[in-house]
Amino acid sequence: MTTFLPTGRFALCASAALLLLAGPAQALTFISPMGEPFRTQAGEKAPEDVWFERADANDDGKVTRAEFTADAGRFFRTLDTDHDGKISAQEIQHYEDEVAPETLGGGDSSRRNHVTRATRLAADEDNVTSTYLTPPDSYSAGNIGAARFSYLDLPEPVAAADTNFDRIVSPREYLDAVNLRFDALDANHDGALTRDELPHLSRGSGRGPEGKGGHRPHRGGDGEH
Repeated sequence: MTTFLPTGRFALCASAALLLLAGPAQALTFISPMGEPFRTQAGEKAPEDVWFERADANDDGKVTRAEFTADAGRFFRTLDTDHDGKISAQEIQHYEDEVAPETLGGGDSSRRNHVTRATRLAADEDNVTSTYLTPPDSYSAGNIGAARFSYLDLPEPVAAADTNFDRIVSPREYLDAVNLRFDALDANHDGALTRDELPHLSRGSGRGPEGKGGHRPHRGGDGEH
């Protein structure tokens, strides 16, 4: 089987979880490490906290590898709409078009609104080669897709698990992605993720760009693991 991310490094996004306009109110969006979208309205709990609390099954303030894997497995079963044990090309398209349309957009003015399916396929391949493996010095409006709303610089996090590029994500490929993404986020390598260890993404509530609730990722070793 093709090895996922042969360079052995993920880029943790330095971006904030961007504010999306939703009528007169502003909504916050977070895309989980495995690609599940979480959306909350301004004034509500930050969407990354909603994900963390769901993944933290025993409510002890940390997400272990087992809990991270269980949460990822739940989302895999949600994506596998025909229950055949894999995520097919049609199910990937459903994810992109219906579940997380955030994967289709973004980029600077020269790229915005020009993200075709061919572009996304190229971006998926870049996820396991080089382009998205270098941590940015700061947020760039050139980030596309889910990378704008996530801890990891993965424009399409579900398709990124498809390491042999057959547009099917097998259970083995998905589990490999689960473990590699957990390792990328486990900055102190203790086998558990805490809120202080993870980047703090959401804007709002008067919280500044640094420290808890701010925009800059809290990471060690510039994202290398």
